[in-house]
Amino acid sequence: MPQCWSICFAVWSFAFAMSFGSCLAQPAIDEKIVLQICEAFSNRAADRMPAIVTPEASKKFIETYSSFSERLDGCLSATEAKLRRGETGATFLIQHTRYESYWHFSIDDRSINEISVRHYRPVTLAADEEWEEPFRIRPPAPRTGTIGFIDIDTPSNQPNIVEFFYATNRKESDQPVSLERSPRSDSKGNRALVLGANGWTVVGDYTGERNASLSFGAARVRVPEGHRIGKLELPSSVKIFGFTLRTDSPNPSMHFTIRSIAKTSEDQWIKSLSSTKKKRALIFVHGFNTKFRDAAFRTAQIVWDLQYQDTAVLFSWPSRGEIADYLYDKDSALGSRDALLHVVADLRKAGFDQIDVLAHSMGNLIAVDALANSAATRSRPDVAQLIMAAPDVDRDMFVQAIPKVATVAKGLTLYASAKDKALLLSKRVAGNIPRAGDVPASGPIVVASVSTIDVSAIGDELFGLNHNAFATTRNVLNDLKILLETGAPPPRLAEIRGYPEPPQKAIYFRYAP
Repeated sequence: MPQCWSICFAVWSFAFAMSFGSCLAQPAIDEKIVLQICEAFSNRAADRMPAIVTPEASKKFIETYSSFSERLDGCLSATEAKLRRGETGATFLIQHTRYESYWHFSIDDRSINEISVRHYRPVTLAADEEWEEPFRIRPPAPRTGTIGFIDIDTPSNQPNIVEFFYATNRKESDQPVSLERSPRSDSKGNRALVLGANGWTVVGDYTGERNASLSFGAARVRVPEGHRIGKLELPSSVKIFGFTLRTDSPNPSMHFTIRSIAKTSEDQWIKSLSSTKKKRALIFVHGFNTKFRDAAFRTAQIVWDLQYQDTAVLFSWPSRGEIADYLYDKDSALGSRDALLHVVADLRKAGFDQIDVLAHSMGNLIAVDALANSAATRSRPDVAQLIMAAPDVDRDMFVQAIPKVATVAKGLTLYASAKDKALLLSKRVAGNIPRAGDVPASGPIVVASVSTIDVSAIGDELFGLNHNAFATTRNVLNDLKILLETGAPPPRLAEIRGYPEPPQKAIYFRYAP
């Protein structure tokens, strides 16, 4: 028996040594080598492959996947991934400019003798696109009699998708995820779908209740094909005395719909912001009586209508989305000032050198007060443009705060309206106390350093289209677009004219369709 044990031990030791020696004999493959291979592939240049790759493997790899070279360009990083059970070689996750992909490298004792792309997907903020294999077997074409053929499986097009970051101090909803085309998950939790290793988690929604901390993420909204500039197409509903009796089902071809809402950690959020090429951001702060999804729809509409090309961020504060909760919303707004400054600070950490803030209605209570109070601090937020759309802010408070705001904002623009629906509602609920965004008979508020524009002519909703003045609303959006792109003072359009008219000196501006 001892002799048998000795023989077994000797055999095991020999096998272990051979295995260990084989592992040591394999060539080292690291991030640097993988990125060199990736660059050679992107340029379809077999002669640029590192010497560790055999000529046959280089030629075959480039010929096989040449149709993907434009898609899998811009080799940014390579991270080694776990191998499948019983597999040898090495697998790397490679980040490209627009895609990410998994590559497997078959290795013998001297070189890499085969490279294959296993799957890839478009890179999105929420990382919620499904992985796709480079090739798939498709069914035979009708009446051909063939068994099947291999064809390139290009990613499905995602028309009319608006993608933006968000930060919110609302509580997360405990309702299950119910979104248009929810992404497939790797694992399921009680209320959320975990989307792999990128640290993004799909959530259903956010409520109107307050949260002590901020949540961060990205949202994707689909704009309907028949969308008209200035209009927010949503399912119609019937309400009586504040109670909803009926709401039509959303139709993606007719209505704005949520594609996904995905949250992540603050560190991952800042990292994703850092990876964006353009370092200019627009923060949209919604107003009173706005649920989270409504704020997401409005953000998507503004971004789409302006054809905004830089980074958009929604700051959504805890509004319950009900008229009767005006005082609750107002207190929530006042309690969200530090949260907004926190978001601005995170954008600075991510390398953004120009930050614009667009606030609507009660959202201005947050933006104006936050910036005014920050003026005396060491960590001043310093924004490029503060655009105040129909601000639901007490006039006296506004006049007192603006001089302080002017020290931290390069440009201040006030779009005032006597007809804005949200502002009219706020004014009525607030006891008809004069608001900064209103236009009484005496004219809009005029404060030094603020460019005031009376846009009452556009109708009853500044960002919407509940009237027939389609061209009017479009021109006001054009004015906003020029302001964001150039920072030029008014008048920026022929339709916006100084008042009073020459030869008198203009004290504010009017939109005159």
